[in-house]
Amino acid sequence: MLRQNKLYRKLKDATELHRNDAEKTSVKFCDILWLILLIALLLRITAPANADSSRIDQFENELKEQQEDYRNSKKEKKEKPLTIEPFCKNLSQNVTWWQMTAEEIQKIKNNGLGYSELIKVILISKKIEKSPDEIIKRRNRGEAFLKISERYGFDYGQIKNETKKIMKEVKIYGTK
Repeated sequence: MLRQNKLYRKLKDATELHRNDAEKTSVKFCDILWLILLIALLLRITAPANADSSRIDQFENELKEQQEDYRNSKKEKKEKPLTIEPFCKNLSQNVTWWQMTAEEIQKIKNNGLGYSELIKVILISKKIEKSPDEIIKRRNRGEAFLKISERYGFDYGQIKNETKKIMKEVKIYGTK
C-alpha cells in the first residue's frame, strides 16, 4: 500500500506539472492570439487611411489648380492701364545699360518696391542674369538685400553705392 501511495503521489505530481505546463502554454497561446488580433485591428484602422490618401492628394491638387485658375482670372480682370511714374521713365532713359523700357521698370516697381529697392532689385538681377521676380520673391519672404547679394556672391556695399549714384543721376536728370 505504501508503494501504491508513492505511485499515486508521483502520478498526482506529474498531473499537476502537466496542468501547469498546459496553463503556461495556454497563456502563451492567448498572448499570441491577442497580439495577432491587435495587429489585425491596427492594420484595419490604418489601411483605409492609406487607401484614401491618394484620393486626398488628388483632391488637394485639383483644389490648388482651381485656386490658381481663380487667381489668374482675377488678375486678368484687375489689370489696369499702366501709368508710368516720372522716376521710372527717367530711370529707363538715364540707365541705358539696363536695356529696359519704362514700362518694364514700372511693372517691377508695382510689386511694392520703393525707389532705392527698385534699383537694387534691377542691379542684382542684371548682375546674376536672372529675372527681377526671383529677387522680389526673396525680398518679400523677408530676406534682406545684404543676404540676397551675398547668396549670389556680390558685395552689398558696392550695390548700395551704385544705387546711390543712380538715384542722384536720376534726380538730377529729372529736374532738367
